[in-house]
Amino acid sequence: MRIYLDHNASSPLRPEVREAYGDLTELAGNPASIHRSGQRARRALEAAREHIAALISADPRDIVFTSGGTEANNLAIFGTAAATPARRKIVSSAVEHSSVIEPLNALKERGFEVVMLPVDRDGRIIPGGALEAIDNRTALVTLGVANAETGALQELAPLADAIRNCGAMFHIDAAQALGRIPLSVATLGCDLMTLSAHKLGGPAGIGALYVRDAACLASSILGGPQERGLRAGTPNLAGAIGFGIAAETVAQTLADESARVAGLSERLLARLFEMVPGLILNGPRHDRLPSTLGLTFPGVLGESLLLALDLEGVEVSMGSACAAGSVEPSHVLLAMGRTEAEARSSLRLSLGWSTTAAEIDRAAEIIARVWRRVANAEPARRAPIAEASR
Repeated sequence: MRIYLDHNASSPLRPEVREAYGDLTELAGNPASIHRSGQRARRALEAAREHIAALISADPRDIVFTSGGTEANNLAIFGTAAATPARRKIVSSAVEHSSVIEPLNALKERGFEVVMLPVDRDGRIIPGGALEAIDNRTALVTLGVANAETGALQELAPLADAIRNCGAMFHIDAAQALGRIPLSVATLGCDLMTLSAHKLGGPAGIGALYVRDAACLASSILGGPQERGLRAGTPNLAGAIGFGIAAETVAQTLADESARVAGLSERLLARLFEMVPGLILNGPRHDRLPSTLGLTFPGVLGESLLLALDLEGVEVSMGSACAAGSVEPSHVLLAMGRTEAEARSSLRLSLGWSTTAAEIDRAAEIIARVWRRVANAEPARRAPIAEASR
């Protein structure tokens, strides 16, 4: 039996979504067509839009479908930059996902001023520093509400008034948070919000960008008038329907499921603290996604431990899936003040809807046993055993 602890990379397809796909053969029309088949497809597309909007307390008309979270982030960043040419400053942070950082690097090469806010040891932005960075030259503030590697939650709502008062746009990357914690675009005060289906048990290859009705945003793909003219082309109907079903399912169980996953996460962490001396939790002990454990294992290379765990049937990651294959240590952990050696010794364990208590107990035993074996095989990296961080 394999134990999947990589839900932050992609969560397994929910059975409700898989079951619904059996009925999609009846939806043969294009949602833009006016005949009966087209209108049937249109109704299915709009129903999905409504379910997704409900999960963030938004107006369905403000949901723009994309190919995923990466495209949504790119649309938010490049779309804002193109729509506000007189403003040449963008504010973000040093712990954002690569689909935010790389577009910002591209804009920097075009002459934009990009301010990357530092974070504390828990990976949290210091609000005062963010407020100081925002001025009337700012086009966009783009920040993630939950970090993909550590699960750290940011307090973003207090920034909304300052951003609005200076005339800038506020974009929140909520790809990791959607379906895991309650979200409200009104409470957060954002103009734009990135959403992704496959993080909550929907299909890969479909995402969305919440675009507040009055938001000024340039289109990224030109062609037809689909998606408010912001994203031309025939939509991924099957993907959107799957996204909608996953969102509807999550909305019905969010509170209970979040509590269940949080309990399993705490159980796993407690067991590992007992069995792995010197284990370090990266990120805050509380105020983090209930699903996410970023851990530094003493005396081993994270890559060696990951591969050894995979052979034992436990699937984890070294951080963001978009950084897979990179030989560089995590930019998130380095920004948090971790050493390069600590960053290279870290893994991410992320739980989700399919995780069971039996899997957690079994995973804790396997992880501790495999860590001891790998640590003994890498004596050059072995460090003095410290008291477990709690």
